[in-house]
Amino acid sequence: MSRTRMPWHRGVGPIGLDLGAVEPLAMQVRLGPDSPTCSRVIPVMPDATLVERTAAAAVALRKSRFLGREVIVGLPADFVKMAVVRIPVLAGADGREAAAWEAAERTGSSRDAIIADAIPTGAPSTSQEGKEEQLLVSAPSEELTQALDHLIDAGFEPVACEPRFTAVARALSRRNRRDSDVADVRAVLHIDDRFSLMMVLRGDRVAFCREIATGGDVLDNAVATRLSVPVESARRLRAQRIAAVRGRSAPVDPVTEEASLAATRATLDALAGEVALCLRYFGVTFRGGQPARVVLSGPHGAEPRLASIIEDACRSSVVHCESELPAAATVAALGPVGASQTGEIADWLACYGLACRTRSLISMEEAA
Repeated sequence: MSRTRMPWHRGVGPIGLDLGAVEPLAMQVRLGPDSPTCSRVIPVMPDATLVERTAAAAVALRKSRFLGREVIVGLPADFVKMAVVRIPVLAGADGREAAAWEAAERTGSSRDAIIADAIPTGAPSTSQEGKEEQLLVSAPSEELTQALDHLIDAGFEPVACEPRFTAVARALSRRNRRDSDVADVRAVLHIDDRFSLMMVLRGDRVAFCREIATGGDVLDNAVATRLSVPVESARRLRAQRIAAVRGRSAPVDPVTEEASLAATRATLDALAGEVALCLRYFGVTFRGGQPARVVLSGPHGAEPRLASIIEDACRSSVVHCESELPAAATVAALGPVGASQTGEIADWLACYGLACRTRSLISMEEAA
């Protein structure tokens, strides 16, 4: 059962609950070194709704050894709508209200049916109307309230909800939080099962974010079609190949490896092309300059040859997310995360970012 937070436990952060993973993930870290202290995978049915996933998570958290009641909730990518807009610069509640009305107009929803917030991108503005470019995020309020009620009924306190991309950005910015770090510009390609997320970070600030409809599932289907095997077999094969790249498994036989590379090459080329277009847009919007490097993360970020293909397409160095994380995070022992994932910190990145969030930060709206 979840334990009460005692005075000597104040160095432990809130519980990060990632509802957007294949199976919900929960993690808690010790703030400072940012080292995970407790983690758990929460089994759910593949077609479970947000409410069902949260209900299962509430039961699992009650039976776990997490400290305290505060929970930071990460929402699934397909639950959150995202758009780049130019809106007036307003602070606090007024800014969130303006964002909510803008989101309601863009989604064709009523104001009361959504919850929304906006994240400034820092893009230069030529407008004389006091407007700036912001990343608008919104989600249906009724379903979100029903989901959070399960956590509240179980005795937990949902401190805030946020889209997963902000959690990934926070995880990769633990060493880039000073104002001077805004000069350290990095591109991030985070590849999940159903989507890929392309971001540009200036220090710990999200300057650009876009979802790409290519993920691990597309690569699984490509391998399954090429090798004439079931999708589940293709998924296991790709998991073994990714584990080999990470040094956690022996390589597959050369014939199978070449066939897999041929099957995924077209998809990887298209993905690298999307990355190049995003970087070109960023260069134009921010009037010159390109990210110093491209960071690959997520369960499928270590796809064989992906790094070299992106290097050729973008003419930029490519690194894996482990090089951007605190050393205490990369040595964490994490449990398995599912058939297509290996329990590496890259698979837990969004959950890790949620767990690193302090209560004083606001993302979307207070979820209480």
